[in-house]
Amino acid sequence: MSSGLNRRHLMQGAAAVGAAAAFTGRYARAQEPRTKIRVGLVPLISSGPIFVAQAMGFFEKLNLDVELKYFADGALAIPALIAGELDTTVSTLNAGLFNAVSRGAPYKLILDRGSEKPGSGSMTIAASNEMVKAGMTSVDKMGLLKGKRIAIQAPGGIDQYLLGLGVQRAGLDPRTDVTWNPGLAYPDIVKAIGANQADVANVPVPLGFLVEKNNFGKLVFSGYDIEPNTQLACWAMSGAYLQSNKSAAVRFAMAHTHAGRLFNKAAAAKDPAIVKIVSEATKVPAALIEAAAPRWTWFTEDGMPNIASCMAQGKFWNESMKMVNATVKEDQLFDLSPAVEANKRLAQSNPFG
Repeated sequence: MSSGLNRRHLMQGAAAVGAAAAFTGRYARAQEPRTKIRVGLVPLISSGPIFVAQAMGFFEKLNLDVELKYFADGALAIPALIAGELDTTVSTLNAGLFNAVSRGAPYKLILDRGSEKPGSGSMTIAASNEMVKAGMTSVDKMGLLKGKRIAIQAPGGIDQYLLGLGVQRAGLDPRTDVTWNPGLAYPDIVKAIGANQADVANVPVPLGFLVEKNNFGKLVFSGYDIEPNTQLACWAMSGAYLQSNKSAAVRFAMAHTHAGRLFNKAAAAKDPAIVKIVSEATKVPAALIEAAAPRWTWFTEDGMPNIASCMAQGKFWNESMKMVNATVKEDQLFDLSPAVEANKRLAQSNPFG
């Protein structure tokens, strides 16, 4: 047999083996058992990838039976996760998370849930008219906040992190040089600025637009101007579920990651189909969602969170704010194997087309 014929047979054989392996992989995935996953969710624009995945049948295609449970605030969902009432939910990188993880919390962060990419992040810093007159119009003017009142939803959250980091870089002590006024929901924070009860605050778009619309103050800069690519939140999953349903965790990450890519594109293009999906799920008027684009929150294309940002937030709560009593290590906080495997599978054979 000629060398050319041998080579051709070898290549044909390799191709056949490759095709069989690919078919076997697809067949095995098709046979993955139908699995239920209980998902804690806050009905915000930034939850868009879940709404997109649900509306476009991504979970169904992966044999996942998704049960959505809604919460007014993500912090309220964590106790439900710990109690075994949820399998996964959103967790911000708040002080409470790091305290819980340092004590052996029964869950891990597994997947990206949005960040402050410049131009795409949703956080906006609003200043009262008086502060604007005083010159508080850019990040390098945050030293003007000495002795001023900063409204936040809750201590140890993303609002306090971004604004606390900003004043710290301006040479102030975020613990003692400003007054933190917690306990207000974002709509009430907007009103507090207008009523001269707060000097500055973080208010996400599109709600932040109301500050200027009502002439309460100005949107002076963005969260990503303080710290670009700050991780806003991650998906936290029960350790028990992760151990017993690893395949479902990977499939959930696949659906969310692919939907996140579509969400990013839709934000840039103001895609009316995606706007409609998000509007119906959140009850936010479509016109407001469109006006907020492209600042709907950015989702990483590979589903991986910004680990350095996550750890920096833990360090801030521990060392600068003294709100966390122990140093948390990466392996205590994360199990990113679902995100890694999901991205690998999407690259090999994307089931969503």
